[in-house]
Amino acid sequence: MYKPIRDYAIIGNLRSCALVGMDGSIDWAPAPYIDSPSAFGAILDHDKGGHFSVRPTVPYKSQQYYLENSNVLVTRFMTQSGVVEVTDFIPIEPERTFVPAEEDTTFKIKRKVKCVEGQVPLRVEFKPRFDYGRGRTELSYINRGILAQNNNKRGILVSTKEYDIDDEQGLASTEFTLVSGRFTYLVFRYNTGVVDLKKDDEDHHNEDLKRTIGNWQEWVEKCDIENVTMLRTRWQEQIDRSALLLKILFFEPVGTIAAAATTSLPEWIGGVRNWDYRYTWIRDSSYAFKALFGIGHSREAEEYLNWLVNLCATSEPSAMRIMYGLRGETDLTEEILPHLEGYEGSKPVRIGNGAADQRQWDIYGSVFDVAYTLYELTGETVDEKHWEVLAKIADHVVNVWQEPDEGIWEVRGGADHFLYSKIMCWVALDRAVKMCEKFDLSCDRNRWMSERDKIYHEIMTRGWNEEKQAFTQSFDSDYLDAVILLMPTTGIIEGNDPRMVSTIRAIQKELGRGDDGSLLLRYDSDDGLPGEEGVFLLTSFWLVDALVLADQVEEATNLFEKLVSYANHVGLYAEEMDPGSKAFLGNFPQAYTHIGLINSALLLGRHGVGLMEEEPKEEEVVRPRL
Repeated sequence: MYKPIRDYAIIGNLRSCALVGMDGSIDWAPAPYIDSPSAFGAILDHDKGGHFSVRPTVPYKSQQYYLENSNVLVTRFMTQSGVVEVTDFIPIEPERTFVPAEEDTTFKIKRKVKCVEGQVPLRVEFKPRFDYGRGRTELSYINRGILAQNNNKRGILVSTKEYDIDDEQGLASTEFTLVSGRFTYLVFRYNTGVVDLKKDDEDHHNEDLKRTIGNWQEWVEKCDIENVTMLRTRWQEQIDRSALLLKILFFEPVGTIAAAATTSLPEWIGGVRNWDYRYTWIRDSSYAFKALFGIGHSREAEEYLNWLVNLCATSEPSAMRIMYGLRGETDLTEEILPHLEGYEGSKPVRIGNGAADQRQWDIYGSVFDVAYTLYELTGETVDEKHWEVLAKIADHVVNVWQEPDEGIWEVRGGADHFLYSKIMCWVALDRAVKMCEKFDLSCDRNRWMSERDKIYHEIMTRGWNEEKQAFTQSFDSDYLDAVILLMPTTGIIEGNDPRMVSTIRAIQKELGRGDDGSLLLRYDSDDGLPGEEGVFLLTSFWLVDALVLADQVEEATNLFEKLVSYANHVGLYAEEMDPGSKAFLGNFPQAYTHIGLINSALLLGRHGVGLMEEEPKEEEVVRPRL
C-alpha cells in the first residue's frame, strides 16, 4: 500500500515542493508553502491523505530522471504498446520580492503527459485532501476542469479531459489514450479563482517549462565568489544534485532553509520518532551554507545572515532560538494529527516541533563560523550591524558555556554538558577573535581569548575518556557520539592527533552498523524516547571527513563510494536508513545528508581524489530530450 520512501523524487519552486512516486503519483504536496498543510498527503495516510496520479492502465515498467541540471522531473512509463513520459515541475515565479499571505498565494503543479512511442492508455486520479485531510474536500465540475474546496481552501485541476466524480471517495478520474507525438497538460492550481483559459494554454505551459529549466540550470552553473576556482570531481553529478535539492528547500526571498521537505516520516517503521522538519534550524542552515560556499554560492548565506541579524537585532542573544518558522515564527507548538495513520502505521503524525523551546549552545558557533567564512571568502568589510549582533552573541557565550544544554540531537531526556556544544562555544569565541584581528573590529578580545582557552582546557580534560580512549558525548561520560567526528573540521584538534584517531576507531566499533560497520548510529545513550532508529546517513559522511583528516584517504574514498551507491534512483537521500535492508527512514529528502555528501566530495577533491582534469566536450554530453 505504501511505497518505499526511496521510490520518490522531489520537485519544487523555492516556496514549496511535491513528492512524485515512480508510479506517477504525487503523494505529498504542502500548499502553498513547504510548511503549509498538505493538499496531497497519501504518504502519511494512504486513504485519507489524498493523491494526484497519472499512470498507464496496462502493465508497465517505469524510471525517473531529472532533466539535466534542473529540478524538472521525468517519469517514463514503458508498456508493450508504447512509451509515455510525464514531466513534472512547479514553475518558479519570476518575482519573489516578498512572501504574501497564504490566502493570496497561488501554487501550481504542472504535469506534461506526452506519448513518445506507440500508444498508451492512461488513468488520471485527482483526490485532493486539503488541511492534512481534516474536514471534507468537495469536488465539482467547472469549465475545463475540476474545482476542489474545503472551507476557505480551494484548488482547481485544469485539464481538457472529461472526468467522473465519485462523491463518496472524493475522487475525480478519467481514462484516455495518447498516441505518439501527442501530449496534454494536467495543471493543479491552489488558491486560484477564475482561470483565463485563453492565456492558460499549451504554449503558455511550454514556456513555463522552458523558463523553469533555465532558472535551475543558470543557478547551478553560477559562481558568486570571485577569483575562486571550483573543484570538479568525478562525483560532480552527485554534488550538483545535492545542491539542487538544497536550493529547493530554500524559502525565498526570506533566505531561510527547511531541514527537510516532509513531516513525520518515521525513523523506524512503527515507531514514535516522527518529527516535523519543515522549519529552519540555525545549525542545519550553517552547515548548508558552508557546503554551498564550496561550490561557489555565497548569495544565499548573505541573505540568511541578513535575515538572522534583523531577527536578533531587537532582542538579546539569550532570546535566540535553535529553530524558527521559515518567516521567523517562534511559535512552533507541536500538535498530533490523530486522524492520520502515519507512514506504514507509524504514529503519531506531528506538525510543529517541541524542540524549538530547547537550549542548544552549538548554534552560536554555527552563526560565527558562517559569518567568518563568508567575510573571508568575499573579502567584504564586516557590516557594522552584523558585528554589533555578533559581538553580543560572543559575550553571551562567555556567560553560558558552562551551563548544560539539550545538545545537537535535541534529546528529550534532560540537559547535560554535551561535548559538541562546548566545542561550538569554543568555535564561536575563536572565530570572534579571528574576526577582530582580521578585520580590525572593536571587541573585548582579551576576555574572549581567555574564555576560549578555558573551554579548550575543559574539552581536553573532561571530554576525554582514558578508558575508552575517546572523546565522549558529554563531560565525564562513557557514551560515544558520532558528532565528535567533526572535531578536526572545527580546528580545535588536528585530524591525525592520536586522540582523534583512537576516537574514530572507538566510534566505528561501538556505533558502527551494517556489514562492515561503516553506517553509524548517532549515539548509544538514553535520549528519553522509546523505540529505536535507523543509521543516520550524515554521520557516515562525517566519518569520511574524519578519515581523510586522519590521513586514511583510501579508507575514506572507499566509504564515500559506498555511501554514494546508497542514493535512490535520482540521487536523493533520506535522513536515515535501515542498515540491513537499506530502506530509507526519516524525513525525505533531508538537507543534512546532502550537505554531508557535498562536503565529503570536496574534501576528497582537495586531497587529490577524484579530480576531473578537464570539462567533457560538448558533443560527449548526453542530454535527455524534453
